[in-house]
Amino acid sequence: MITGCGSIEYNSTNSPKMVVVVERTPFFHNGPAQGNGPDLSLVKGDEVEVLRKELGYSFVRIFDGQNGYVANEALKPLLPAAPEASAKPKTETARTSTNAPAKPGFRY
Repeated sequence: MITGCGSIEYNSTNSPKMVVVVERTPFFHNGPAQGNGPDLSLVKGDEVEVLRKELGYSFVRIFDGQNGYVANEALKPLLPAAPEASAKPKTETARTSTNAPAKPGFRY
């Protein structure tokens, strides 16, 4: 029995956040087979939102709202950063508690 090429479609409530883990990877607006080469390059650390995962490439939304395709092997889940983020507020709260209240997004 032959199974079809699968793809996973996500919506705005369950689309996973991923991060680029290679130094530089091409970003294609119309797909990796477009005749004029990549439209942009994403660099290591760039975050993307996966809208659809396909065989070999994922259809993603990048930081400025553009949609396009990036190779699956260039992306990894953004999960490892979460434990560090939960540890930082405790340190920052203790350090800033003697100062004036911090504004959101502002670090002393």
